[in-house]
Amino acid sequence: MTTRPPIPSPPYSGGCLCGAVRYSLNARPQTLTACHCDACKKLSGGTNLLVLTAPRDAFSYTGAVRKYRRTADSGRQSDVVRCAACGTRLWHEPQSFPIVTLTIGTLDDPSWGVPASEIWIEKALPAAIFHADAELFHGQPERQKQIEAFNALYGDA
Repeated sequence: MTTRPPIPSPPYSGGCLCGAVRYSLNARPQTLTACHCDACKKLSGGTNLLVLTAPRDAFSYTGAVRKYRRTADSGRQSDVVRCAACGTRLWHEPQSFPIVTLTIGTLDDPSWGVPASEIWIEKALPAAIFHADAELFHGQPERQKQIEAFNALYGDA
């Protein structure tokens, strides 16, 4: 069983490495996911990327950012948002859903970020560690499946 710290109440704050971009999220996460797709591995430089999703209308930021649109292995498009000054990958803005996908490591307090689901597991590197109670998915599952996995471990808000 994975030790899961409690999820603190919003708001959550975070930002980039140089401090030029700051953000605030005033909503509880809907998902906590470790993505093992090739793009997330390359963009993060790690074995996966740990993200949370939340409603985009509960998210705000200050500072200059650069966006680029990419097409995921699932075929969905998303704007990847980085600090214009230091290049820190901060969040994604999926085109198919009104959500924001925040990278957990950019939170001021990322200590509670333990994935409830792991996706694209067939692309996982041998060094990847799977959480015993997380739901494992081949490929990109429907968003509702990730929400259900989150709620099963963390309860409805």
